[in-house]
Amino acid sequence: MDSGSDILNRLFEMDLDEMIQKIFLYLDPLSLKNCKCVCLDWSEFIQKRLWNSKLGQKQLQNRLINQWKHSEPVISQYDRVAVEPGNEINFLVCDNEIIVCGYTRGQARVYAISTGELKFQLQCNSQRRRRRSYNDGVQLDLGKTVIGSVTDTGTVTVWDRRDGTMLYQDKHHGAHESVFGIKVTDEYVLTGAEDGSVCILERIEGNWIIKQKLCENREMITHIDADGKWAATGTRQGVKLWDLETFKLVENVNPVQVKVMMLAFSYPHAFVVGGDDWKGIQVWDLVKCVLIRQVLEDLKTFYNIHLNGRFLTVSECNTTGYEKAMCAVVVYDVSELIDTKVETKLLWKNKFEYSIGQNSEQINAVSNSTSLVVSHASKISILNFWKDRISSSGEIVNTGGDQNQVDDSYLGA
Repeated sequence: MDSGSDILNRLFEMDLDEMIQKIFLYLDPLSLKNCKCVCLDWSEFIQKRLWNSKLGQKQLQNRLINQWKHSEPVISQYDRVAVEPGNEINFLVCDNEIIVCGYTRGQARVYAISTGELKFQLQCNSQRRRRRSYNDGVQLDLGKTVIGSVTDTGTVTVWDRRDGTMLYQDKHHGAHESVFGIKVTDEYVLTGAEDGSVCILERIEGNWIIKQKLCENREMITHIDADGKWAATGTRQGVKLWDLETFKLVENVNPVQVKVMMLAFSYPHAFVVGGDDWKGIQVWDLVKCVLIRQVLEDLKTFYNIHLNGRFLTVSECNTTGYEKAMCAVVVYDVSELIDTKVETKLLWKNKFEYSIGQNSEQINAVSNSTSLVVSHASKISILNFWKDRISSSGEIVNTGGDQNQVDDSYLGA
């Protein structure tokens, strides 16, 4: 051991825990992981006093945010995600373990994020629907143990994410109603349709059943998102807030009046995209019913919007039909977007550009704790900002149980 190790060992002998903690907190995550291998005392201390402590979580989380905002990512690319010509990716979700692609003809595919391996394929519409050769795009969301899907024509399915076993499938909403938006947890699946209805599927004693169908709203829903207790629905007239514990629409004295194409939501804020009606993204406080700011008014319309904790991601819509055209993916820091003290011109943002590939393809971008995941030109690119999870070859590696525990404490999972 070197002299630095000798000093730390003396500090351990003297029970100077706070000083040891401060020393370790100066290290980057990779160095911390290496320090765990020195001896049992170091391993237990780092696990309990850093990765499982509030101070350690905060310090490490701040470091990851800094890497997201100020460092260049390591990029991995998977090329084997195309199914067939005309059956493009129209939706994308991910977490730290899997990527799920929804396709325009009713299928979804589940890939391991660490290897790009195809784990299984999901048929997301009914037997009658799948016999027809026409578009029926798939929207998706992830729980910890389930995958939820809904097709554009309203077939809702719940799958076991371990092996793709179907747990539930049925047609929700009206017979001819298009569905816009799905939110999934291990307890419920929430969908909204163009007739204004909101349907809540719940898991009760292991079985999935329709618990509530809320029909109070008669305005056509264009998108829906939720964060557990609350949900927000976007319509052509505005944004409405729902209490999922009472299954009631929250009536505001001053309704949020804005034409919505898509939205992302984290109580009490909604991040709204207007499509062809207006440019950019509007940030609303749904409790105070006030517009906080509007950004990205210089770009075209957007194809998707995604919120994951600290970062908001939007993907520019392919409106050119030109195969070599470029579309932008833009990432914002949510804490800055909702802070009225931060001037719009001073907001941090990161912009990436991708070619669209085939004429009708769109760019989809979402994020997990450490990475930006982008589908483009029948490929998946993973931009990883947590450098110590990438090997020198650029392939994402499985670092084992200890690193998973770092993820959980570091990121508040």
